[in-house]
Amino acid sequence: MGAQLVRGGRAERRIWKELRTMWVDPPSFCRPGASPVTDLLHWEVVIDGPEDSPYAGGTFPVDVQFTDHYPSKPPKITFKTKVYHPNIDSEGQMVLDIFQDKWSPALTIHRLLLSIVSVLYDPMLDRPINGHIARLYKSNIKLYEKAARAWTRRYASTPVISYYPEMGDENWEDYLGAISAHNKEMEREEKRREAERLAAAAASLFSPRRENRVSLLWRTTLALLQRRSVAAPSSTVKAVAN
Repeated sequence: MGAQLVRGGRAERRIWKELRTMWVDPPSFCRPGASPVTDLLHWEVVIDGPEDSPYAGGTFPVDVQFTDHYPSKPPKITFKTKVYHPNIDSEGQMVLDIFQDKWSPALTIHRLLLSIVSVLYDPMLDRPINGHIARLYKSNIKLYEKAARAWTRRYASTPVISYYPEMGDENWEDYLGAISAHNKEMEREEKRREAERLAAAAASLFSPRRENRVSLLWRTTLALLQRRSVAAPSSTVKAVAN
């Protein structure tokens, strides 16, 4: 059973909102960890190796540690398995500007995880933490991918099942509320998109450009009919003459 999460302060309220999002609308290739979250300042997230990368098929548990100063300061994110990558050190730290001088309180854990997945796809070689891996990537990318796949099979091949609140947990009602709110938001978004599609269709129907196209089509059709009507008597006379 999940423990009741304390979410009274500003940081806790913000983190709680982001946890609800992780439950119902996680970033691509990301999902909740294997254990229930009992401390809002400490999560586990699972990153599934992105497709078309040497990490595909791997399961990478990631430790997420917030501080009381979040979102003024970024969380600390650490891979719990070894990863062969230019931007991940031996301790599992991914070194990115977004965790340092490029951090902004407007960023979220959702955005951070998307950035991590993006760097797994496309390493940042201007500031690598593992110089020899970066050099191999530049000189022989096929050999780099072979090594990364080997590490993935060796260290990240154990399946991890995500935990979601279950009936009877103290956070069960919150989980249901998050699902309901997400579904309503999706419905509103679909209605908005449908309204935009209808507005665009109406605008194109009565636009001058469409009227010009219709007019041009009519003039072209009329010209073809006129040419046929002129040509018909000539052919008929010729046939009679023969």
